Amino acid sequence: MRIVFLFILFISSLSVAEAQNRTVQLGKNASDCAGALLINDTAVGPVFSPPGFGNKLEIYGYELGDPIFIQREHNTVWYKFRAPYDAVFTFDLIPELKDDDFDFLLFRYDGPNFCRDVADGTKIPLRTNISRKNTIMNGRTGLSETAVDDFVPSGPGSPYSRALKVKGGDVLYLLVDNPFRENEGHSIHLHWRKTEKKDEGNFEVDESKTAEYRSPIRKLQINVIDKETDERVASNISIDGLPDSLNSVFSSVSEVTLNVVSYRTYEINVVKKGYLLAYETFIPKNDSLYNITIPIKKMELGDRINLTNIKFDSDKTDILDKSKPALKQLGRFLEENPGIHIEIQGHVNGESKRNKRKYRKLSKARAKAIYEALTERGIDASRLNFVGVGNAEMIYPTPVNNRQAEANRRVEAEVTKL
Repeated sequence: MRIVFLFILFISSLSVAEAQNRTVQLGKNASDCAGALLINDTAVGPVFSPPGFGNKLEIYGYELGDPIFIQREHNTVWYKFRAPYDAVFTFDLIPELKDDDFDFLLFRYDGPNFCRDVADGTKIPLRTNISRKNTIMNGRTGLSETAVDDFVPSGPGSPYSRALKVKGGDVLYLLVDNPFRENEGHSIHLHWRKTEKKDEGNFEVDESKTAEYRSPIRKLQINVIDKETDERVASNISIDGLPDSLNSVFSSVSEVTLNVVSYRTYEINVVKKGYLLAYETFIPKNDSLYNITIPIKKMELGDRINLTNIKFDSDKTDILDKSKPALKQLGRFLEENPGIHIEIQGHVNGESKRNKRKYRKLSKARAKAIYEALTERGIDASRLNFVGVGNAEMIYPTPVNNRQAEANRRVEAEVTKL
């Protein structure tokens, strides 16, 4: 029985002592928040991150320079661990090779919806460090009591972010990302400096004031005009990406002015009866004022709406959670125009010139997934049709980069009846 217990203990948590002679390759599940590797000791490693982003791409769509988030997951591993007592928490992320580059995002777990909130982009890290590797520090990064910044963006910067005060029982999730697969592995060392009331002054931090990064506020002005006449058009405008506390839906207006923060992705949707659904993705950076004019087109038979913001997992038919706002807007468009019918057309980025059966099958299944989501919302099925085009209508027949491949991998809605 003792032998069995020791074996179970070995496979449930890794330690430096157990893996000194070899680097352990972690499985694909460890790349997902739900499969986070539990650290029961004060150290883990050395380990190889699983190749790729796991079963689900949970973090993506951020701009280079965002002070809080990496642009997207590359080769990632999630860890989770519990604070043993009230403490000042620090850690070291130690590459096996000093030239290897690792970034991290540190979150506090707050309930059963935590991983979903991470994927939806509504969970903000407590600490991040995305700085360029520092070979003088042997590529190390982590949290330190001597560091001063909570968030360190990409480029030159401190390899360590500021220590974090925690309470006993707090559960923390650590995302480690390696942008380049060619690495020799890494180790994690956790440090807990116990605090008591009498010595709390040694590290005076009010986490309620510092846990949220204060990003610069930018002013955004949205104008909606008729594409043909350039005249303002009162429409229903919605903005996805705003905090829940702010109004994000504006009815029967042609202009909206609001505050946004830098390096966040916002999706602006415009719905107007008799006009095509219009949307624009916007990422404010350094200007203090942004003016966006969205022209909307009066609807005609045969018009197509390119549903570029409705995404799927690679080679799958599951609609990504981040696509739900765009899907919701498509439903609102159909509700605002109850007399129109549409055909949902699925397209794939095919690897060959031949439109293979698997391409047609996958593209049709994706179109059907959108059809089913709309009928579940209450849209009359008689107004909808779906087809799979496969790779027969690729925008870029020979894509040379990911952007062109993504443009080929799309779903469109064609107006078949007014």
